[in-house]
Amino acid sequence: MSLETLDDYLVGIVLGVRFRPNFSIEDQLGKITDDILFSKDALFSPDKFPMVQHGLNEKALVNEETGDRLNINNSNIVLQVHMPGSFGPADVPKVIQAFDRQVIKGLMHRYAIRDIARVGLVRRFVIDLEGLANTFVDKTIGKTLEGVNDINLRFSKKLPIDIALIKREVNDYYNVIFNIIKKAYEQEIYISIDFQQYFVPPLNASSEMQFEKFVSEAEKFALKRCLPWLRENYIEAKAS
Repeated sequence: MSLETLDDYLVGIVLGVRFRPNFSIEDQLGKITDDILFSKDALFSPDKFPMVQHGLNEKALVNEETGDRLNINNSNIVLQVHMPGSFGPADVPKVIQAFDRQVIKGLMHRYAIRDIARVGLVRRFVIDLEGLANTFVDKTIGKTLEGVNDINLRFSKKLPIDIALIKREVNDYYNVIFNIIKKAYEQEIYISIDFQQYFVPPLNASSEMQFEKFVSEAEKFALKRCLPWLRENYIEAKAS
């Protein structure tokens, strides 16, 4: 049993931005939707999102076949992509770049969306390595509670950001939320890594976000901290 990379088991990502409620957005949701679908070089185009759903103060671009969604309301923009579908794991960099181009540098700039409080990137994995599910239960619960075969483990970790340590009146930080699930009678584990950056104080404009750096930090965390943690506690522990 070995785990060389998490990307081989990627089943979906979520990208999201939260900002101060902007009620003028509600009056322009139709125009915003057209901007996303029909802008030049749009990746989030009608062939990827063939349906538009209308909610209370919200619109969603939807692909019912794949489950992909792009939700827009007066305080959040959230993209959910499931794999395989319209996109595969190899398309993740392209999807992230399109979110940066079409949403952050595009509509957030054009519609002057300000007071940005948070950005997040969630990676979701389903790992079906032989023996890993049982090892996860044994190493998490131990031998004192027999018969346990399902776990829903959730924990978070707050991380400082360098600029917050050296720049006065900036208290930005990263927050990482782990969710690890092993369902009864299934020999696989589901892992969600939700990497978030909080802006304290909120950003005045999307141009201040440094989105590429945020994505790099999220990828670095998954590779250098989460993957070694899984190996040490569940893969290598099983082998020994």
